[in-house]
Amino acid sequence: MRALPFNGLRSVVALVAMTLGAMPAQAQLLDSLALFTRQPPRFVAKLDTRGSFISNSSVRLIGVKAGLEHAGRFQYGLGWSFLGSRVEHEAQVDGLGLAPVHLRMAYLTPYVEYAFFQRGPWEARIPVQIGIGSVSLVHSGTDGRRTVLQRSFLLAYEPAMTIQYRFLRYFGLHAGWGYRLVLVKTDVGESLTAPIYLLGMKVFIGDLWRDHKR
Repeated sequence: MRALPFNGLRSVVALVAMTLGAMPAQAQLLDSLALFTRQPPRFVAKLDTRGSFISNSSVRLIGVKAGLEHAGRFQYGLGWSFLGSRVEHEAQVDGLGLAPVHLRMAYLTPYVEYAFFQRGPWEARIPVQIGIGSVSLVHSGTDGRRTVLQRSFLLAYEPAMTIQYRFLRYFGLHAGWGYRLVLVKTDVGESLTAPIYLLGMKVFIGDLWRDHKR
C-alpha cells in the first residue's frame, strides 16, 4: 500500500502537536511525525471501550475503530462509539407528568494516536479523538413504543494517555486516563463533560485479519 503524502495529513499532525504542546521539543516531534508518514501504512482495526461518568453515573462507551498506522508509531482513522450503559432520570412527559427517561448517545470518532514510547511488549500512547454525533432523551412506554423527547448535536474532544502490554500477538492489556470535553451546549439534563478512563483488553483485529489472509 502506497504511503499517503504528508501534505494530506497536515491537519492530523497539527492536532497531535497541539495535544502534546506541553511536551518539550515540539519541533522534533513534528519532524518525527513527518518521517513516520513517509513509511508505508498498514490497516488497523480494533474494538474500543472507555469508562466515564455522566452526571453521577459511571458509564461505559463502546466502539469500533479502523484506520492506518505508519511505522507502528503514528495512527489515524475513524470510529463509531455509543453509550453502552443505561442512564435514567425523571423528566416531564406529555400526558404522564414526571416519568423515567433514558439517555442515548452515539457519535463518529475521527482519531489520531501517537506512540511516544515503545520497548518490548510495553507501549505508551497519546490517543486523541473528536466525537461528532447526537445525544437524546428517550421515553419508553408500557406498550414498548419509544418517544424521543429531546435531541441535541454533540461535539466532544477527548485526549488521553494509555499504557499497554501486548501478548500472544493479537491481544493487549491497557490502562489509561483522559477527559471528555463537550464543546457545545446540550439540553438533555445531564452533565456530559467528565473524566474518562481506559482499562481492559485490546484485540488487534487488523493483525489477525492480515495474518489470516496469508
